[in-house]
Amino acid sequence: MNVTQLIAQTAVTFIAATVGAFLGAFLTRRTERFKHLQELRSAAYTDFMRGVATAAEHHATALVADSRARIAIYGGENVVCSLSKFIALGAQTQNPEGMQAFAELCMVMRADAGRKRVPFQEIWRLLFS
Repeated sequence: MNVTQLIAQTAVTFIAATVGAFLGAFLTRRTERFKHLQELRSAAYTDFMRGVATAAEHHATALVADSRARIAIYGGENVVCSLSKFIALGAQTQNPEGMQAFAELCMVMRADAGRKRVPFQEIWRLLFS
């Protein structure tokens, strides 16, 4: 092996290691950013559901308002549209239209969180029976 081959082999090894390090760092940052967004989204969805569940008893309007704002920022497109529909119907689960919109919102949030699809009737039964 001559000097030229040794220098070329060393350069290729150095370049490959550098590219690997940069690619690893990029993918790690991307994964962490995605994980953080999922955590923020899940927290907003959970807080909204908790706020709606307790609003009638404890007037948890601050929690609902805060979670609605976070859903507007971090929520998936379908969740934002379903929440908007629920709000347009008065954000009430005491009439059939509001119950329907709330159950649909739950299903969309579930799908956005990557959970398997559950039949609508099962969601309805859990929420309103």
